[in-house]
Amino acid sequence: MELEVYLNSVKKHWDDPNWWRRVAGQFVVEKSVVKPYFQYVSDYEGIDVMGEDWDNLVVLDACRYDMFAEQNTIEGRLESRYSRGSNTPEWLRENFAGRTFEDTVYVTANPQITVRLPENPFHDVVNVWTDHWDDDLNTVHPAVMAEETAKAAERYPDKRVIAHFVQPHYPFIGETGRKVIGQQAGMELSKRMADGANAEQDDEHVWDKLKRGAIDVETVWTAYRENLDLALPHVETLLDSLPGTTVVTSDHGNLLGERPTPCPVPMGMYGHPEGVYTDHLVKVPWLVVEGTERKEVVAEAAVEGERVTAEETQERLQDLGYL
Repeated sequence: MELEVYLNSVKKHWDDPNWWRRVAGQFVVEKSVVKPYFQYVSDYEGIDVMGEDWDNLVVLDACRYDMFAEQNTIEGRLESRYSRGSNTPEWLRENFAGRTFEDTVYVTANPQITVRLPENPFHDVVNVWTDHWDDDLNTVHPAVMAEETAKAAERYPDKRVIAHFVQPHYPFIGETGRKVIGQQAGMELSKRMADGANAEQDDEHVWDKLKRGAIDVETVWTAYRENLDLALPHVETLLDSLPGTTVVTSDHGNLLGERPTPCPVPMGMYGHPEGVYTDHLVKVPWLVVEGTERKEVVAEAAVEGERVTAEETQERLQDLGYL
Protein backbone atom coordinates (compact mmCIF):
# COMPACT_ATOMS: atom_id res chain seq x y z
CA MET A 1 0.00 0.00 0.00
CA GLU A 2 2.81 2.44 0.91
CA LEU A 3 4.56 1.77 -2.44
CA GLU A 4 1.36 2.70 -4.27
CA VAL A 5 1.23 5.96 -2.31
CA TYR A 6 4.81 6.86 -3.19
CA LEU A 7 4.34 6.02 -6.87
CA ASN A 8 1.19 8.14 -7.06
CA SER A 9 3.06 11.07 -5.53
CA VAL A 10 5.97 10.75 -7.98
CA LYS A 11 3.56 10.55 -10.92
CA LYS A 12 1.68 13.62 -9.74
CA HIS A 13 4.84 15.76 -9.33
CA TRP A 14 7.00 14.30 -12.12
CA ASP A 15 7.51 17.63 -13.90
CA ASP A 16 7.96 19.75 -10.76
CA PRO A 17 11.71 20.35 -10.13
CA ASN A 18 10.96 22.14 -6.86
CA TRP A 19 9.17 19.03 -5.57
CA TRP A 20 12.11 16.81 -6.52
CA ARG A 21 14.57 19.12 -4.79
CA ARG A 22 12.67 19.86 -1.59
CA VAL A 23 10.34 16.89 -1.07
CA ALA A 24 11.82 13.87 -2.82
CA GLY A 25 15.37 14.76 -1.75
CA GLN A 26 14.39 14.86 1.91
CA PHE A 27 12.50 11.60 1.51
CA VAL A 28 15.67 9.90 0.21
CA VAL A 29 17.73 11.18 3.16
CA GLU A 30 15.05 10.01 5.58
CA LYS A 31 14.95 6.48 4.15
CA SER A 32 18.66 6.01 3.44
CA VAL A 33 20.27 7.76 6.43
CA VAL A 34 17.92 8.80 9.23
CA LYS A 35 15.74 5.71 9.60
CA PRO A 36 18.71 3.27 9.36
CA TYR A 37 20.49 5.32 12.06
CA PHE A 38 17.65 4.83 14.53
CA GLN A 39 17.21 1.20 13.49
CA TYR A 40 20.83 0.09 13.80
CA VAL A 41 22.59 2.64 16.03
CA SER A 42 19.95 3.75 18.51
CA ASP A 43 18.77 1.51 21.38
CA TYR A 44 15.44 3.31 21.65
CA GLU A 45 12.50 1.65 23.39
CA GLY A 46 9.13 3.24 24.16
CA ILE A 47 6.41 2.31 26.65
CA ASP A 48 3.72 -0.34 26.38
CA VAL A 49 0.58 1.80 26.81
CA MET A 50 -1.51 -1.22 27.80
CA GLY A 51 0.83 -1.95 30.69
CA GLU A 52 0.28 1.50 32.20
CA ASP A 53 -2.27 2.26 34.94
CA TRP A 54 -5.46 3.84 33.52
CA ASP A 55 -9.16 3.18 33.00
CA ASN A 56 -9.53 5.52 30.02
CA LEU A 57 -6.82 6.55 27.56
CA VAL A 58 -7.49 9.65 25.44
CA VAL A 59 -5.13 9.79 22.46
CA LEU A 60 -4.64 13.16 20.75
CA ASP A 61 -3.11 12.21 17.42
CA ALA A 62 0.24 13.86 16.60
CA CYS A 63 0.44 16.01 19.74
CA ARG A 64 3.92 17.15 20.75
CA TYR A 65 4.71 17.19 24.45
CA ASP A 66 6.01 20.77 24.46
CA MET A 67 2.93 22.10 22.68
CA PHE A 68 0.57 20.26 25.01
CA ALA A 69 2.46 21.51 28.08
CA GLU A 70 2.05 25.12 26.90
CA GLN A 71 -1.61 24.92 25.87
CA ASN A 72 -3.23 22.37 28.16
CA THR A 73 -6.24 23.64 30.14
CA ILE A 74 -7.21 20.35 31.80
CA GLU A 75 -6.42 19.86 35.49
CA GLY A 76 -4.27 16.87 36.28
CA ARG A 77 -0.71 15.67 36.82
CA LEU A 78 1.32 16.26 33.67
CA GLU A 79 4.14 13.83 33.00
CA SER A 80 5.77 12.61 29.80
CA ARG A 81 6.30 9.22 28.25
CA TYR A 82 8.18 7.94 25.22
CA SER A 83 6.00 6.41 22.52
CA ARG A 84 6.76 3.13 20.77
CA GLY A 85 6.08 4.74 17.41
CA SER A 86 6.88 7.95 15.55
CA ASN A 87 3.69 7.68 13.50
CA THR A 88 0.24 6.13 13.98
CA PRO A 89 0.76 2.86 12.04
CA GLU A 90 3.93 2.09 13.99
CA TRP A 91 2.30 3.00 17.32
CA LEU A 92 -0.66 0.71 16.61
CA ARG A 93 1.56 -2.14 15.48
CA GLU A 94 4.03 -1.93 18.36
CA ASN A 95 1.40 -1.63 21.10
CA PHE A 96 -1.41 -3.90 19.91
CA ALA A 97 -0.50 -6.25 17.04
CA GLY A 98 -0.44 -9.96 17.86
CA ARG A 99 -2.04 -9.45 21.27
CA THR A 100 -5.57 -9.64 22.72
CA PHE A 101 -7.28 -7.06 24.92
CA GLU A 102 -10.75 -8.35 25.68
CA ASP A 103 -11.10 -5.87 28.55
CA THR A 104 -10.72 -2.84 26.25
CA VAL A 105 -12.95 -0.92 23.84
CA TYR A 106 -11.24 1.22 21.18
CA VAL A 107 -13.22 4.29 20.03
CA THR A 108 -11.60 5.94 17.03
CA ALA A 109 -11.94 8.85 14.63
CA ASN A 110 -8.86 7.59 12.76
CA PRO A 111 -9.39 4.77 10.21
CA GLN A 112 -5.80 3.55 10.56
CA ILE A 113 -6.81 0.91 13.09
CA THR A 114 -8.90 -0.88 10.45
CA VAL A 115 -5.89 -1.07 8.11
CA ARG A 116 -3.18 -1.86 10.66
CA LEU A 117 -5.11 -4.17 13.01
CA PRO A 118 -7.60 -6.04 10.81
CA GLU A 119 -7.72 -8.90 13.32
CA ASN A 120 -9.30 -6.56 15.96
CA PRO A 121 -7.56 -7.39 19.26
CA PHE A 122 -10.14 -5.53 21.38
CA HIS A 123 -13.49 -6.39 22.95
CA ASP A 124 -15.01 -3.89 20.53
CA VAL A 125 -13.89 -1.20 18.09
CA VAL A 126 -16.21 1.78 17.67
CA ASN A 127 -15.40 3.36 14.29
CA VAL A 128 -16.73 6.89 14.76
CA TRP A 129 -15.40 7.87 11.33
CA THR A 130 -17.81 5.57 9.49
CA ASP A 131 -20.97 7.43 10.55
CA HIS A 132 -19.69 10.85 11.61
CA TRP A 133 -17.28 11.86 8.87
CA ASP A 134 -17.37 15.59 8.02
CA ASP A 135 -16.87 15.87 4.25
CA ASP A 136 -16.30 19.60 4.58
CA LEU A 137 -13.44 19.18 7.04
CA ASN A 138 -12.08 15.84 5.73
CA THR A 139 -12.00 14.53 9.28
CA VAL A 140 -14.13 13.88 12.37
CA HIS A 141 -14.81 16.96 14.51
CA PRO A 142 -13.56 16.59 18.12
CA ALA A 143 -16.99 17.51 19.52
CA VAL A 144 -18.54 14.50 17.79
CA MET A 145 -15.69 12.24 18.85
CA ALA A 146 -16.15 13.27 22.49
CA GLU A 147 -19.89 12.59 22.33
CA GLU A 148 -19.45 9.15 20.78
CA THR A 149 -16.75 8.20 23.30
CA ALA A 150 -19.05 9.14 26.19
CA LYS A 151 -21.77 6.91 24.69
CA ALA A 152 -19.34 4.01 24.31
CA ALA A 153 -18.09 4.39 27.89
CA GLU A 154 -21.68 4.29 29.15
CA ARG A 155 -22.39 1.22 27.01
CA TYR A 156 -19.27 -0.56 28.32
CA PRO A 157 -18.93 0.48 32.00
CA ASP A 158 -16.71 -2.50 32.85
CA LYS A 159 -14.16 -1.99 30.07
CA ARG A 160 -11.06 0.13 29.65
CA VAL A 161 -11.72 2.71 26.95
CA ILE A 162 -9.25 4.12 24.42
CA ALA A 163 -10.48 7.25 22.62
CA HIS A 164 -8.40 8.13 19.55
CA PHE A 165 -9.05 11.72 18.43
CA VAL A 166 -7.61 12.95 15.11
CA GLN A 167 -6.71 16.44 16.35
CA PRO A 168 -4.21 18.09 16.49
CA HIS A 169 -3.15 16.02 13.44
CA TYR A 170 -3.94 17.70 10.14
CA PRO A 171 -6.22 18.63 8.44
CA PHE A 172 -5.97 21.92 10.29
CA ILE A 173 -9.59 22.95 10.76
CA GLY A 174 -9.15 26.21 12.68
CA GLU A 175 -9.23 29.69 11.16
CA THR A 176 -5.60 29.67 9.99
CA GLY A 177 -5.88 26.19 8.52
CA ARG A 178 -9.03 26.90 6.56
CA LYS A 179 -8.46 30.53 5.54
CA VAL A 180 -4.67 30.88 5.25
CA ILE A 181 -3.44 27.39 4.33
CA GLY A 182 -6.62 26.64 2.42
CA GLN A 183 -7.01 23.43 0.44
CA GLN A 184 -5.00 20.69 2.13
CA ALA A 185 -5.08 16.94 2.39
CA GLY A 186 -6.94 15.72 5.40
CA MET A 187 -7.78 12.24 6.59
CA GLU A 188 -9.38 11.28 3.27
CA LEU A 189 -6.33 9.20 2.38
CA SER A 190 -6.62 7.12 5.55
CA LYS A 191 -10.30 6.55 4.90
CA ARG A 192 -9.65 5.40 1.34
CA MET A 193 -6.94 3.01 2.52
CA ALA A 194 -9.38 1.47 4.97
CA ASP A 195 -12.02 1.32 2.24
CA GLY A 196 -9.69 -0.32 -0.30
CA ALA A 197 -10.10 2.54 -2.77
CA ASN A 198 -7.35 4.15 -4.87
CA ALA A 199 -4.44 5.36 -2.75
CA GLU A 200 -4.62 9.01 -3.73
CA GLN A 201 -5.21 12.19 -1.78
CA ASP A 202 -7.33 15.06 -3.04
CA ASP A 203 -4.87 17.82 -2.15
CA GLU A 204 -1.28 18.29 -1.05
CA HIS A 205 -0.74 17.86 2.67
CA VAL A 206 0.78 20.61 4.80
CA TRP A 207 4.19 18.98 5.24
CA ASP A 208 4.84 18.89 1.48
CA LYS A 209 3.51 22.46 1.17
CA LEU A 210 6.00 23.43 3.87
CA LYS A 211 8.91 21.52 2.31
CA ARG A 212 8.51 23.21 -1.06
CA GLY A 213 8.03 26.68 0.44
CA ALA A 214 4.35 27.17 -0.41
CA ILE A 215 3.65 28.06 3.25
CA ASP A 216 5.95 29.09 6.09
CA VAL A 217 6.61 27.29 9.34
CA GLU A 218 5.01 30.03 11.46
CA THR A 219 1.71 29.56 9.64
CA VAL A 220 1.82 25.80 10.17
CA TRP A 221 2.65 26.23 13.86
CA THR A 222 -0.34 28.55 14.28
CA ALA A 223 -2.70 26.14 12.51
CA TYR A 224 -1.30 23.16 14.44
CA ARG A 225 -1.82 24.93 17.76
CA GLU A 226 -5.35 25.91 16.75
CA ASN A 227 -6.21 22.26 16.18
CA LEU A 228 -5.16 21.42 19.74
CA ASP A 229 -7.11 24.39 21.10
CA LEU A 230 -10.18 23.14 19.24
CA ALA A 231 -9.89 19.67 20.76
CA LEU A 232 -9.07 20.44 24.40
CA PRO A 233 -12.49 21.82 25.52
CA HIS A 234 -14.23 18.74 24.13
CA VAL A 235 -11.72 16.42 25.80
CA GLU A 236 -12.28 18.24 29.09
CA THR A 237 -16.06 17.84 28.76
CA LEU A 238 -15.57 14.16 27.98
CA LEU A 239 -13.42 13.64 31.07
CA ASP A 240 -16.25 14.93 33.26
CA SER A 241 -18.39 12.00 32.10
CA LEU A 242 -15.79 9.23 32.29
CA PRO A 243 -15.57 7.08 35.43
CA GLY A 244 -12.20 6.00 36.72
CA THR A 245 -8.72 7.37 36.11
CA THR A 246 -8.08 8.91 32.69
CA VAL A 247 -4.77 9.57 30.94
CA VAL A 248 -4.53 12.08 28.08
CA THR A 249 -1.62 11.27 25.78
CA SER A 250 -0.57 11.04 22.13
CA ASP A 251 0.63 8.38 19.73
CA HIS A 252 3.46 10.56 18.38
CA GLY A 253 4.51 14.17 17.79
CA ASN A 254 5.61 16.19 14.76
CA LEU A 255 8.73 17.75 13.30
CA LEU A 256 8.48 21.29 11.96
CA GLY A 257 11.96 21.72 10.55
CA GLU A 258 13.95 20.46 13.54
CA ARG A 259 16.90 18.14 13.02
CA PRO A 260 16.22 14.50 14.00
CA THR A 261 18.76 14.44 16.83
CA PRO A 262 20.75 12.47 17.87
CA CYS A 263 21.07 11.44 14.20
CA PRO A 264 23.79 13.82 12.89
CA VAL A 265 22.21 14.76 9.53
CA PRO A 266 22.61 18.52 8.82
CA MET A 267 19.00 19.11 7.75
CA GLY A 268 15.60 19.60 9.28
CA MET A 269 12.65 17.27 8.77
CA TYR A 270 8.88 17.65 8.67
CA GLY A 271 5.86 15.64 9.74
CA HIS A 272 6.11 12.26 11.44
CA PRO A 273 8.05 9.65 9.44
CA GLU A 274 8.08 6.13 10.83
CA GLY A 275 11.10 4.83 12.72
CA VAL A 276 12.60 8.24 13.58
CA TYR A 277 12.92 8.35 17.37
CA THR A 278 13.85 11.96 18.00
CA ASP A 279 12.29 13.71 21.02
CA HIS A 280 9.84 15.92 19.11
CA LEU A 281 8.38 12.76 17.56
CA VAL A 282 8.30 10.29 20.45
CA LYS A 283 8.17 12.35 23.66
CA VAL A 284 4.44 12.59 24.32
CA PRO A 285 2.24 14.09 27.04
CA TRP A 286 0.95 11.89 29.84
CA LEU A 287 -1.69 13.85 31.77
CA VAL A 288 -3.11 11.80 34.65
CA VAL A 289 -6.61 12.78 35.81
CA GLU A 290 -7.42 10.74 38.90
CA GLY A 291 -10.95 9.41 39.33
CA THR A 292 -12.69 9.08 42.68
CA GLU A 293 -13.41 5.40 42.01
CA ARG A 294 -11.69 2.96 39.69
CA LYS A 295 -13.51 0.79 37.19
CA GLU A 296 -14.06 -2.90 37.86
CA VAL A 297 -12.77 -4.12 34.52
CA VAL A 298 -13.90 -7.46 33.09
CA ALA A 299 -12.45 -9.25 30.06
CA GLU A 300 -15.04 -10.79 27.74
CA ALA A 301 -15.06 -12.27 24.26
CA ALA A 302 -15.01 -9.76 21.42
CA VAL A 303 -18.27 -8.30 20.18
CA GLU A 304 -19.30 -9.51 16.73
CA GLY A 305 -19.84 -6.20 14.98
CA GLU A 306 -20.40 -5.10 11.40
CA ARG A 307 -17.13 -5.16 9.45
CA VAL A 308 -16.03 -1.95 7.80
CA THR A 309 -15.44 -2.37 4.06
CA ALA A 310 -11.93 -1.96 2.70
CA GLU A 311 -13.20 0.66 0.24
CA GLU A 312 -14.70 2.81 2.99
CA THR A 313 -11.56 2.65 5.12
CA GLN A 314 -9.19 3.58 2.30
CA GLU A 315 -11.33 6.55 1.31
CA ARG A 316 -11.16 7.99 4.83
CA LEU A 317 -7.42 7.33 5.16
CA GLN A 318 -6.93 9.26 1.95
CA ASP A 319 -9.07 12.08 3.34
CA LEU A 320 -6.71 12.22 6.30
CA GLY A 321 -3.58 12.34 4.15
CA TYR A 322 -2.16 8.91 4.97
CA LEU A 323 -2.08 7.98 1.28
